[in-house]
Amino acid sequence: IPFAFCVAALVTGRVDQEFLRATRRWTLIAWSVLGFGVMLGAKWAYEELGWGGYWGWDPVENAGMLPFFTATAFLHSVMVQERRGMLKAWNVSLVIVTFFLTNFGTFMTRSGVVQSVHAFGEDRELALMFTVFMVALLTVSFGLVVYRMPLLRARNELDSWLSREAAFMANNWVLLFAAFFVLFATMFPTLSEAITGDRLTVAAPFFNRWMTPVGLVLLFLTGIGPLLAWRKSSIANLRQSLLWPVIAALVAGGGTVALGVPFWASGVCFGLCGLVAGTILQEFWRGAAVRQRTTGTDLFTALVGLFARSRRRYAGYVIHLGIVLIFLGFAGGGFGREEQAKLNPGQQVEVAPFLVRYVALSVTDDGRKQMVTAEVEVLKNGESIGRMYPAKWFFRNREDEPTTEIALLRGFAGDLYINLAAYEVGTQEATLEVKINPLINWIWMGVGVMLIGTIIALLPERALAFATAEVPEGAVTTLLVLILVGTVGMTALSAQHVVSSQTVSIIPRSKVEKQLQSEIVCMCGTCGRKRVGECTCAIAGQMREEIARLTTEGKTYDQIIEHFVAKYGSQEVLASPLDKGFNRLAWFVPYVVGLAGITMVGLIAVRWSRRTRGQHPDDHGASHDAALERRLDDELRDLD
Repeated sequence: IPFAFCVAALVTGRVDQEFLRATRRWTLIAWSVLGFGVMLGAKWAYEELGWGGYWGWDPVENAGMLPFFTATAFLHSVMVQERRGMLKAWNVSLVIVTFFLTNFGTFMTRSGVVQSVHAFGEDRELALMFTVFMVALLTVSFGLVVYRMPLLRARNELDSWLSREAAFMANNWVLLFAAFFVLFATMFPTLSEAITGDRLTVAAPFFNRWMTPVGLVLLFLTGIGPLLAWRKSSIANLRQSLLWPVIAALVAGGGTVALGVPFWASGVCFGLCGLVAGTILQEFWRGAAVRQRTTGTDLFTALVGLFARSRRRYAGYVIHLGIVLIFLGFAGGGFGREEQAKLNPGQQVEVAPFLVRYVALSVTDDGRKQMVTAEVEVLKNGESIGRMYPAKWFFRNREDEPTTEIALLRGFAGDLYINLAAYEVGTQEATLEVKINPLINWIWMGVGVMLIGTIIALLPERALAFATAEVPEGAVTTLLVLILVGTVGMTALSAQHVVSSQTVSIIPRSKVEKQLQSEIVCMCGTCGRKRVGECTCAIAGQMREEIARLTTEGKTYDQIIEHFVAKYGSQEVLASPLDKGFNRLAWFVPYVVGLAGITMVGLIAVRWSRRTRGQHPDDHGASHDAALERRLDDELRDLD
């Protein structure tokens, strides 16, 4: 729908505020639905696939994320156009690219150009039809942009790189780089096969290495952007605005690192989450204090009044608060713990503060499926907190595709996640994967908060009109709001082990073995190419045993990598391409694109800076009206 509005505006030449308003609202709706869908997919993967994670960088997962990046960029840069009349051509280009990436994602899943457990096979005719359609889409759309370029010229230029406009532009460049990198890495196996005949694998380790710093940069801009003024920020005001957010960042980051959290990337992420949260709370506190003084209302009514007066601005802060919760969930993954053990009845494995004691293995049948269930007892601080039942289900006529039924104990501080990885019914031996996933539920809560913020942004203006009225001096509107949050105390992350004659040795047995399990992918062909340390199928189990055997024989990391490449006849068995030969293109291209983007931004900065100096009012003898400048800044701020 935003793309239809965009093309209609370009065809008719009506690229005015009316077009912008309709496009923004529909983009916000589409963006929120897409984000919610991505979250549902992540939650489904976490609870149903049995590997303990929620995002594997599968090509179809990436296809859903690509238009989300560009739509997010548009929702930020469109504010620059509304306030300053800038970035018109850029905004219509983002709408076109978002629609193109939506179609490209469908093309990937239907044409067979990528290998994914979620893809729908190979269809060359459909691939040709999509290719023709996408080429026509880009040709016609950008042809209209070029044709209407005189109407898309900016009314203003960038006054200062220490401004909110500049922060939004930096945000856009980082989001565009993220979209390009994910698209390039997703298509790299297809590109390598077309050029060299050897289909390489680009899996989660490669994506994580690049996207972790990109995500942290975006989080930093989320905290800094609201503190900058439109047009230009003075150093004095910026120093005052940064004081409490920076203190919050230092306390959050330094405190978590002092508690043993790894500095990179979890500690940095906690610190930046403190920065963003400090910025948001400061904005709410300052705005509510001003409204209290001017209207005489209580604090809660003043807060509601902020939304009534500047609904989009403060709804955006709520969305940013949801992003903080999501990133806290991401950071929790940096200090998660997991153990894997072969157990006989009565034996136990510890993942502090939980002790998991294996009780028995049972096989039942309900007529539709056969169920192999492990019964385990969970103890915490020496006391039993209940029994859990991880299982494998084998449905009739689908015996070769068992479903994994995990046992999950949810908590505010994290989840206890137990998976039945393998078993022997005759001997009652079971291999259990026990994981602690700290703060993972904060991801789902964060998406919920983002949806609340989106709904507030889409509310009609009259919905909060009651909070904009002034009351007589001395009168207080009493609004008592009771918020009950059921919380579970943050679990202490103790590293102590329970000494027991029945505690079983953990596998993998060394750091090298664990590293290899995360860098070699399962070759069963049905699991979506998960890493062998995550996949629960029998082939992955055999590959783990092979890694363990080679490690025991004294083979080095490089020798084991060469063994698997030789065994399967290609580097397809590796999660990341080796840094040599043609493979270096996968590592080289993102650097080139990133440097090119930085260079382009620098050139634009120099060009705009020179133009601004050449057109400064003082150069033409015009008087400088400081009061008028302050009034203009206040009006721009009120438009947020």
